Amino acid sequence: MFKSQLLVWILAAIAINALLDRLNFEHLIIPLFIVSFFAFLISKYRLKNIEYFLFFSISLTSLLGFTETLTGFYAESTNALLFGLSFYSASMAYLISQDRFGYKSVLFVSNPLLLSTGPIALFFRNISHKSLRKRIEYFFPFIIVGTFFFQIVGIPLTEFFFLIESTDVVSSIIFAAIFEIFVYANFCGLSLLLFGLFGLFGYRIPLNFNQPFSSRNIIEFWRGWHTSLSKVLKVLFYKPLRKKRSLFIALIGVYIASAMWHGVTLNFLLWGLFHASFFWLSIKLLKENNSLLPILLMPFIIILGRLIFAESDTERLFEKLTFSFSGFDVFNELLSVPRLSFISLLFGTALIAIEFFFKNTKIMKKRNYKFLRTPLSILLISLAGVLLASNLGEEYAVYGQR
Repeated sequence: MFKSQLLVWILAAIAINALLDRLNFEHLIIPLFIVSFFAFLISKYRLKNIEYFLFFSISLTSLLGFTETLTGFYAESTNALLFGLSFYSASMAYLISQDRFGYKSVLFVSNPLLLSTGPIALFFRNISHKSLRKRIEYFFPFIIVGTFFFQIVGIPLTEFFFLIESTDVVSSIIFAAIFEIFVYANFCGLSLLLFGLFGLFGYRIPLNFNQPFSSRNIIEFWRGWHTSLSKVLKVLFYKPLRKKRSLFIALIGVYIASAMWHGVTLNFLLWGLFHASFFWLSIKLLKENNSLLPILLMPFIIILGRLIFAESDTERLFEKLTFSFSGFDVFNELLSVPRLSFISLLFGTALIAIEFFFKNTKIMKKRNYKFLRTPLSILLISLAGVLLASNLGEEYAVYGQR
């Protein structure tokens, strides 16, 4: 087991070094050293609540200004000491809470590819007993789909980022909707790509997205979005709080913890309170057998939540939240955006619409992107990738290297 994990760690180090030439040897070794140190510490001492110290370590670096907030814009730290901190600290916190952290966990918790963009390493299951042919048949389509999401749908959408400067209601809503599609294409795309890649290596990692837009309410949405973080938050915060406090207090605790993991700012505090409140409201409505209002509320919650999430300037955020109307000049500004970016926007919108409107069909029910992994879908995606490949837009991971 150790030899195979070490081989995968080395392959991941080679891959991330090839993809990100700005990384050096220190970026790879420091997380390995830190995770090894905590494995030693845990093996020798019983440290009460150390999982919470680890989880909030990224909050401390954010508060001190060492790391950027994860708004969805470029947030990579140049400090080699902080490479992958948010991911391996959360992974250790989760595994410690489950009494599963030790020396055997070190290589997969500190795997360079996982630290580059996630998911959080909740598990790292050896599936090398399955033949290479079967692994290729199942996992390679994930790589194609993930690459399409990230490269063809996501990257060209960065051409719309100038809209964040506008504070009128029309511009703000348009930007928030486009930015939601961008973050989904970027983060989900990279997550699917890594899921497929590690599958080829002989290991199963968490599938970090489960078609979140195949949802009937915001509760189901969050069950499909960034699933590895959701699991950590549920174990560390929701379950302990729910034993002693009301549902609303437990949800507030979960979303404030999530907000602090993303960045310690007033904006993220508002984001956490906003989502906790509507999550609670949706639960209440569903308990009253009102399923229509939660599904109608879901687009509003997602888009307004993304508007708050994306904004790092508090003064500008409050100005946006006044929802002032100043006409439709934004549509004239959009004429300057390259046509390819609109094609990417069309693809992104279509993918989300397919997830939502066909959520009850048989091929969608497992929520594992099977509808995009059929031979016909793979052929069409590959052709579109070849035809639309370009250098347009800014390439980075929204949850990268922090």
